[in-house]
Amino acid sequence: MIRPVILVRDWRSTEEALQAARADGTSPILITPEGAASFYGAGYLGALQQRAESEFPDVTFELVVDCGDAPGHALACLRSGVKRISMREHNDKIADIARQMGAQLIRRPK
Repeated sequence: MIRPVILVRDWRSTEEALQAARADGTSPILITPEGAASFYGAGYLGALQQRAESEFPDVTFELVVDCGDAPGHALACLRSGVKRISMREHNDKIADIARQMGAQLIRRPK
């Protein structure tokens, strides 16, 4: 089964995507805009993940936060509870830290 990849920009778009997933019985991959960590901030993105998990415990989903080319933003997102981050270029150090925190540095879904 191909999982839908849905761009989310805020709580409203995240909520809409998860309501649709609940209705359709799908498990979406939610992605933020490229470089989102730099303009939304890690705290907001961590809170977005936590709220989605809290309000949609019955929906299986992944939220992938794009951190562009900023390792500092990637680390801040991990500290804020984001479980999956992506960066323009793979970074072995960030990937290792993510693993240690129970998270993942992954390639940005298309």
